[in-house]
Amino acid sequence: MLPVLVRNAAGSALSRLAGLRMAAAAASSREYSSIMTAETRGPGGRSSVSGIVATVFGANGFVGSYIVNELARKGSQVVCPFRSTENEAMHLKQMGDLGQIVLLPELDIRDDEQIKRAISRSNVVINCVGMRLETMNWTFEDVHVDFPKRLAKIAAQSGHIDRLVHFSDMGADLQHTSRRMRTKAEGDKALLDAFPTATIMRPADIVGIEDHFYNYLIYQLTLTVFAPVVETGANKLQPTYVLDVADAVAAALRNPETAGKTFYLGGPEVLTMREVYDLLLKTLRIHRDDTVHLPAWLVKLMYKPMDSIRRKLPGLPMTSPMATDDYVEESLRDKVVPAGALSYADLGITPQKVTDGMAIEPVRHSRVGGYRWGDMATVAKDIPESVRKYYNIKQ
Repeated sequence: MLPVLVRNAAGSALSRLAGLRMAAAAASSREYSSIMTAETRGPGGRSSVSGIVATVFGANGFVGSYIVNELARKGSQVVCPFRSTENEAMHLKQMGDLGQIVLLPELDIRDDEQIKRAISRSNVVINCVGMRLETMNWTFEDVHVDFPKRLAKIAAQSGHIDRLVHFSDMGADLQHTSRRMRTKAEGDKALLDAFPTATIMRPADIVGIEDHFYNYLIYQLTLTVFAPVVETGANKLQPTYVLDVADAVAAALRNPETAGKTFYLGGPEVLTMREVYDLLLKTLRIHRDDTVHLPAWLVKLMYKPMDSIRRKLPGLPMTSPMATDDYVEESLRDKVVPAGALSYADLGITPQKVTDGMAIEPVRHSRVGGYRWGDMATVAKDIPESVRKYYNIKQ
């Protein structure tokens, strides 16, 4: 009974949005790209009416949540399909004014009818769906190739989707030895074939409070016996801050000339993987370096058994997306903005550093003992060995 009520409530909310969208479309002649530059109607901010109705797939994920907030704070209506429990998506409701955020539960991206329903009242579609680990139910091809391809076809056939923004990866390459990077590139191509005016975002590793980069490296450095570094850790990265990524989406939607183009979102600093580990060790105030440099073949050999098990069993606890043989392949190549590629600068954005300021602040809160606790080398010497071992406090 409860699921039926939830679906009915979501359906009625979508119906209410229909009137809002029609009014906005009439005011702007359905030219979405001009809506955000037009005079704002309403009291401003989240209580204004931007004329945008956006469906964000992957809305309750790390990047998706920030995009929902960025759109909602400009007075947009945002439809958020999700497949997790409602509690895990409820925080999205707080990002918009009353009725502005519509949650659509029980999403199945394999069901075309659900996709059509999710975008039925929208003029903008944003796809943030992606995966870092293959499971017994989902492969990289399912998520990175099949879904974007079908989504683009449905959006093109609908006739009312003005803009489609798709998130890929800076390392996406049809010739990449990593299957994740290869399928990302295949998905980009399939999506553009079906919806040529789509805008592709290819971000580098994204950092923020809930990220999948700093947090997993912190886990390696603080809670494991050692942190394996592939080869010499000389591969170059260009991490970027999540708020800049959300700003890039809004900037692309404001500018009609971004349609059909691909943007590489890399931060202002180019770091090697070794430098990233050193940065985290320094920020965490850990003086004992537990990183171990290993040849790529040995790291892959170490990870392969768990990879095989994970693809045959339900979700396993404490599984890192960096602890896979595919990630080893991914880390053997640089991930930086290609020369001559469109980037933040072409969107009028100056990206923030990820080694200082707000971007690194969540790492400081991961210090053993808390944000303000002193130097670990000083504090740990006064703590009994039994306690240090129990809490894995490293000098």
